[in-house]
Amino acid sequence: MPRRCLIALACLGMLACSVADRPTAAAATQQTGPVACPDGKPDRAGLSNFGAYIGTWETAHRRDPQASDAYAIGTLPGHVTVRCSAHDFVIAEAISPRNHVPAGLALRVALSDLPDDAVKVYEHVHTKCSTLQYQSKKLAQQLGPDDNDGRAAIVFESQAPSYNAAAVNLILIDVLDSLGADAKGC
Repeated sequence: MPRRCLIALACLGMLACSVADRPTAAAATQQTGPVACPDGKPDRAGLSNFGAYIGTWETAHRRDPQASDAYAIGTLPGHVTVRCSAHDFVIAEAISPRNHVPAGLALRVALSDLPDDAVKVYEHVHTKCSTLQYQSKKLAQQLGPDDNDGRAAIVFESQAPSYNAAAVNLILIDVLDSLGADAKGC
């Protein structure tokens, strides 16, 4: 796995610890942090992308032959690594396009993984990244206590010292942000 993906997933784990301590206005969501997803689980009815049960995710996605712990993105060259909740639902993705992509394409890739009822809560560009949050009733229903408000955070990063919307090289999606978490920056 490329080093930046490992760093991104480690950051997601640390973020889970810091976000879990923050109070939110929404009903409590269990946030023990993303863990490695198990292999060999059966399919279940429901979502097949972000928020899916890992068995369903594995059925819907093919492994990336160049990265044993990752899957092919499907819509463009590159790979995606996933992390799961304690209940084996996909709650974090690190999508790494092989080449830099413009923010518009990065958004299409990210939104293609969210349920079709997802609506934007906010979008903010920071010095080092761009953050978005979407909310989905289908995601809340699927994840239950793992994300009962159905919020998914999307972060775009560039390799440059400052965020470059023309050259996104990492797309992070997770359920770890609470409402208003965009104020913290990147």
